[in-house]
Amino acid sequence: MNLKKSIKQLEPILFVLLALVFTIGLMFSSVEIPKAVDGLLSRNVEFLDVATGQNELTAYKTELYLSHYHIRLIGYICLGIIIILIIIGFVLEKRAMASMGALFLFLPVFGHFAATMFFLGGLGFLRFLWLPFLDISFDVMRLGDIILLPYNWILHLFSLIGVNLYRQLPYIITGLGIFIFLLGVIAWMYGKIREQNVADFWIYRVSRHPQYLGWIIWSYGVLFLPGPNMKQYVGMANTLPWLLATMIIVGVALLEERKMKKDFGSSYETYRQQAPFLFPLPRVVRKIFALPLTLVFKKSYVDSKREIVVVVAFYTLLGIFLSAFSSGMIGLSKEKALPEHEIEKLVHTIKTTQSRVKIRNAAESLVNIGGASVDSLISLLKHENVFVRWYCANEMGAIRSEKIVQPLAGLLGDPDPNVRRAATGALGGTGSARAIHILMDAFVDTNKGVESTAARSLGQLRAMEAVPILINGLKNQHPAIVRSSAWALGEIGDKQAIQPLINCLKRKEDYHFFMVGDALRKLGSAHSTDAYIAGMESGAWWMGSSCATALGEVRSEKAYYTLVESLQKGDYRVRRAAVLAIGNYPDHMNKSVLEKALSDDDWEVRMYAKAMLEKK
Repeated sequence: MNLKKSIKQLEPILFVLLALVFTIGLMFSSVEIPKAVDGLLSRNVEFLDVATGQNELTAYKTELYLSHYHIRLIGYICLGIIIILIIIGFVLEKRAMASMGALFLFLPVFGHFAATMFFLGGLGFLRFLWLPFLDISFDVMRLGDIILLPYNWILHLFSLIGVNLYRQLPYIITGLGIFIFLLGVIAWMYGKIREQNVADFWIYRVSRHPQYLGWIIWSYGVLFLPGPNMKQYVGMANTLPWLLATMIIVGVALLEERKMKKDFGSSYETYRQQAPFLFPLPRVVRKIFALPLTLVFKKSYVDSKREIVVVVAFYTLLGIFLSAFSSGMIGLSKEKALPEHEIEKLVHTIKTTQSRVKIRNAAESLVNIGGASVDSLISLLKHENVFVRWYCANEMGAIRSEKIVQPLAGLLGDPDPNVRRAATGALGGTGSARAIHILMDAFVDTNKGVESTAARSLGQLRAMEAVPILINGLKNQHPAIVRSSAWALGEIGDKQAIQPLINCLKRKEDYHFFMVGDALRKLGSAHSTDAYIAGMESGAWWMGSSCATALGEVRSEKAYYTLVESLQKGDYRVRRAAVLAIGNYPDHMNKSVLEKALSDDDWEVRMYAKAMLEKK
């Protein structure tokens, strides 16, 4: 008897241990399974090899991909099915159907684990469900950004006591959500074993819906879990899907309460008055949240399906509106909406945070404010933190002002080459003639990255007096300096650079052909075609691909035959560029070539050939 009693007393501890074991397992799954699936998809499924939003060509390729495989149509149909699933779930009170719809809506969030720059590549392919939103604008996905406030507040509060949780917090939140979910499941199962209709013990004392609360917290943590961190030209927010999925789950919880009250009457009503809806909140906060409900329906709880829909719709629209306002998508311009105290807040963030992302974002915000914030940015250029100097200097490249020339010039003696490179690049954006001689001095920096950036900035400033040193830069052995010097000479437009650029074609290195060709083309030299053809023949696929695209714009007979030859025997990545370039030539020249390309071994070549023929 004593043994049974002891086991009975240990039951809560055993259940918690079981929940901990499952939490660790599911936490591992939340992080590792998406990565594994992404790797599997990347290896076995053919996706576009483009950086989303990089330029018009990648946008065109993306559109061809979407139309060729009818992905947009499939995305619209699937999202429609999800919406119908959610509606039916609410109308028929099938909570599992509505919950499943919320889960499907949230699944594409895992696309941030995709190790690709194409927004539909790898696990990112799940984002096809969001195409109806993305077709409006990628910024639409930010209409849930108000949900970022709690996360940022937590990071800020801990930073005040010197604790940086930037890396750990997503895992803490995700793990906490899983733990709460499992505690809720275990308590619910235990209540069923005891034949207790209304579970009012353990975690149910602090939340009437611990499973839903666990799902909400888990999914919130997933938003911030670190992915591969590969550069994307088009940022992809996840906040709107989370907001929508969460509000659907809240609606499902309210439907469940309606059923529980119908089934168990006063016993559930008594419990509902004693335990919080999702999690404990101060009385004042609860009253604020319940105020719209009280004003409209004159009661503290909603009971009918119509009332549930109204409440969920109201708070969803409120969240979207607040997100649009806080992110600047509606309302005042950033310059008018950010007063002096906001500048001080951004400066404080830059000085105190350990997060490079926060430093960069805050510096960008200061640049966007302009005016009064310029002095603050200048003062930050002297900060002891190298990342503060680096990112602030880099963002100041968007400011056209004489005022910042000398402070940026002062950074050219900085011991860190990243800071010097950022300052050199920013000087090109000032539009100041005073910056030219400063940049000419920087062109002899011992760091090649600084030297090549100086060349580009001189080109940006159309610095005619820098032509001699840029011509000398064409003789440099470092690839980046040759490319940057060629680009700058093309931008400046001095024809005395034509022959030195032609001389570059005699060198055997394959790293400069495209830039030299572009510079010659800007200078009006027919030798630009020779440069692009040399690039095609270099053997480097990345050079051949860029030069093939350029030859499609040149449209000369000599260029055409080079493209045809490449399409027949070149690297598949070069053939992809070549078939698109050939499509720019007249029908009588390219029709038979494109028809032959329809049987190419590479799926992209076939897709582009078909698209080119359909344009005829």
